[in-house]
Amino acid sequence: MPGHVNNHEIRKLLLSYPRRAVKILCDQYYNSLVRIAFNLTRDKEASKDIVQETFAYVWQNAKELGNYHERSIQHYLVRIVRNKSITYYNENVQLSKKKIRFVNGHTYDLAQDSIESRIIQIEVTQEILGIIARFPKRERECLMMKIEDELDNEEISARLGVGIKAVERSLTSAKKRLRRRLQAKP
Repeated sequence: MPGHVNNHEIRKLLLSYPRRAVKILCDQYYNSLVRIAFNLTRDKEASKDIVQETFAYVWQNAKELGNYHERSIQHYLVRIVRNKSITYYNENVQLSKKKIRFVNGHTYDLAQDSIESRIIQIEVTQEILGIIARFPKRERECLMMKIEDELDNEEISARLGVGIKAVERSLTSAKKRLRRRLQAKP
């Protein structure tokens, strides 16, 4: 998930100015949480609803959430979105699909992508985004525009106001750095 919100400060803000705290959390994490929900539900509108429900829950329980806890608010938000997405998937997607279809006497499992594999995929993606978040600014910006916005090098160059060669160097460096970090993981 992009950036980092100071856990202690945001919890204090939840106690005194919950509206401001929820706005900061929403500004910081909304898009990432929607992606997490979408990876589980495969429904864009439902994903947005799940994230909005999550922030409404944070707002309603601001006093309780403002108390100290060793887990970060980010972790809490991801957990809520993940649980709501799994519930949505189980109640809507799985039940609306027929798990087995008969075609010419053969049976096929239509629910090939298990919820567990999606969760693992999300966790790996979060770990990679956490690594990228610590990259130098230009490398991080170029790589995230390439990955998230699916921009080509010319579009990244125009957005950042730098030459295409600078974008290419930054992307090459970022990819090498990411590869090294991932290979160093046990």
